[in-house]
Amino acid sequence: MKKVVVAIQNMLVCEAVLGALKRKGFFVEKSLSQNPEKVVVACDVFFADVLLMDVGRTSENSFDRRMETVQRAVKKNPSLKTGLLCDNVSDPEVSFRVKQSKEEGKIDVFFYESVQTDYLCDVIDSL
Repeated sequence: MKKVVVAIQNMLVCEAVLGALKRKGFFVEKSLSQNPEKVVVACDVFFADVLLMDVGRTSENSFDRRMETVQRAVKKNPSLKTGLLCDNVSDPEVSFRVKQSKEEGKIDVFFYESVQTDYLCDVIDSL
């Protein structure tokens, strides 16, 4: 099974994603910090296969900050797969930018927060 580092600021979403991944047998580590450098260190220490983060409007999980984290993490570990989670209903601007980053090959996958956790787990498993 894959090792996943989860850096999701929204605690309800974070706990739901962590629980779903653990139930499916993934090895999961929650990043205690949203700081790009600390998230990268967590990926390195945990030997992560996948980094999953949420994107929102706060400075800690803004699109630009998350993309900075993705760039740093992939530079350190080119085989790391990256995924972003966003709210397409309340934040269509951010979700458009996330979708665009996938189209440009800057991330490997994206999800809307409304996605079923079983689907999220299956997609992460397929990366």
